[in-house]
Amino acid sequence: MWNKKDRRIRLTGSVYLHVLGASLLVTIMGLAALSAVRLQTRAVQRAQDYAEAKACAVSVVELGLLYVSRDPNWRTTWPNGAWLTDKALGGGMLTLEGIDPQDGDLADSGYEPLILTGTGNTGVARHKAQITLVPVIRPLDALNTCLHAGGNLQVKGGDRIIAVGAPISTNGILDNDEIIDGDAEACSVDSMVTITGSLVVPADTKAMPDTAVFSDYADRATVVPYSGDIDRQVLTATSNPWGPADANGLYFIDTGGKDITIKDSRIHGTLVVRTTSARKVLIDNAVFVQNYRADAPALIVDGNLEVKNDSCDYPLSESSCATNFNPTGAPYAGESDDDTNDEYPNEIRGLIHVTGYLKLFDSARIVGIVICEGVTTVDGTNTIIYDPSIYTSPPEGYTHVERMEISPTSWRQVVD
Repeated sequence: MWNKKDRRIRLTGSVYLHVLGASLLVTIMGLAALSAVRLQTRAVQRAQDYAEAKACAVSVVELGLLYVSRDPNWRTTWPNGAWLTDKALGGGMLTLEGIDPQDGDLADSGYEPLILTGTGNTGVARHKAQITLVPVIRPLDALNTCLHAGGNLQVKGGDRIIAVGAPISTNGILDNDEIIDGDAEACSVDSMVTITGSLVVPADTKAMPDTAVFSDYADRATVVPYSGDIDRQVLTATSNPWGPADANGLYFIDTGGKDITIKDSRIHGTLVVRTTSARKVLIDNAVFVQNYRADAPALIVDGNLEVKNDSCDYPLSESSCATNFNPTGAPYAGESDDDTNDEYPNEIRGLIHVTGYLKLFDSARIVGIVICEGVTTVDGTNTIIYDPSIYTSPPEGYTHVERMEISPTSWRQVVD
């Protein structure tokens, strides 16, 4: 039987166990609370690290945007690849990368996109942000004129230029010794006898086409071997008297430093001619030139050009030239025949680009736009009728990159 002493000992031990259990439970709860605090602290720290890493990534991308907007030569200033590596910002580190996604070469073309990728690292957190920039392409301002000269522009005494639909323009001095029938823009004026339209002086300087334009077209063209003048010939996208036809109507002649005369001929395509600074291309008698592709010029001359058509009085006549200018395989307006009874306009239609000087004689008529990088002289009664479609849909190479802008919806997080 249990006595009172044993019962007292048993009760004392039971109370001790209860106290010990309660103490253990309190200890466990305390340790759990401390662990929860540690986990919460760690989560907060990681959230702070992530937020700072994200801020670093976004900030370095915005820094890249600043580089692009402030440096007109950013494509050569910055390499294709890493622009910045592990630069400190606050408690984090940032890296910036600029990539041309098309060919991996930022410097080769201003018309290609740019991908900016920013990386931010803070503690164990890492964040990558990325955007794509695309070029905003605009036609050259010169395409808003009938004729634009990079050098001086002179209308000789007794002569006249008629500009219909747009002004004539020069980056140099305008010397009008007789009549400008239309509007004009110039950096300065030496003389102004008569102008029927408005005159803007000083006008903003207009950019010339890129120096690579000529070689770009020449490299893609079918070569026509130089064999002297082009006289009473038909050259189109389907007919080439000197070899295979070019499906794009793009032909290149290198005169080897000699003059070349193009007369009494029909050309439906883009003719690219290289002479030298001391030689010239002469368009004489009756010639009908029109571009075949809307996105290409009619005539590009690396050298000097003289246009001597008498467009007012003499059409391009098959009977006068004893030549059929729309034979089978080279239709005009969709029609061919085997007679010599047809007549064609004596004019150039499309964009004309000359790297040297330009001289307009007689009553030459152009429907389109003329860009002359050198000096332009008007020596006759010449007419240029502006074609606005050349500005709204500019030929390849006759545009410029106005700026780079963020492609819509291109901001994104990158996950490796």
